[in-house]
Amino acid sequence: MSNRAPQEAAEEFVTALTKALADYQIPELSAAQRAQLVTHYRMMLVWNRRTNLTRITEPDEAARLHYADSLAGEGFIGAARSLLDIGSGAGFPAIPLAVLRPEVRVTALEANQKKALFLAEARDALGLANFEVATARVESFDLSPFELLTSRALDRAEEILPEVVERMTAGQRFMLYCTNELLDKFSARLQAGFTIQAHAMPQTSSRLIAIFAVSPFGQKQ
Repeated sequence: MSNRAPQEAAEEFVTALTKALADYQIPELSAAQRAQLVTHYRMMLVWNRRTNLTRITEPDEAARLHYADSLAGEGFIGAARSLLDIGSGAGFPAIPLAVLRPEVRVTALEANQKKALFLAEARDALGLANFEVATARVESFDLSPFELLTSRALDRAEEILPEVVERMTAGQRFMLYCTNELLDKFSARLQAGFTIQAHAMPQTSSRLIAIFAVSPFGQKQ
């Protein structure tokens, strides 16, 4: 991040976000929703000076790779009304999705205490009544109350997340933000019994969203 003040960077972010949302064909946000995302970005810059939330902080990159990427998953929420973001970090995709879909109960699961504190403060600052923070490791967390699981940029994802998918039950889905390489490694570790649908992320050929579900036919497809 450059030495610019967070306010100056936030002003650039507003313009960058408008362009990124248009490029990704994200549904139009209200003025209040845009203001919430800008507030989150500004808070992220301030916190990032003392807590390693993310290496992507420049306005253009953050608008595309954090916010637009996160919101690209909105089209796969469908009828789900409860979402768990595993390893939420700075709040991606949890916070943008909670902003865009206020009727969905979004829980950010984050084992790191400092990051979890940031998420809780962001929730209060943004006034997100549909957003909760859980401080725990996914290995010991109850996944059963959630219709949709998601994760993006989780450390050791290819080791941790296949076990998460193996714990899913019929009716649950898992939305993974990933690269083609990670998807190949990830799916190779799964046992039979899951369907996998891969959807290219807008504006790139290297990133995608993969949707995992328990197969009704009893074998991985």
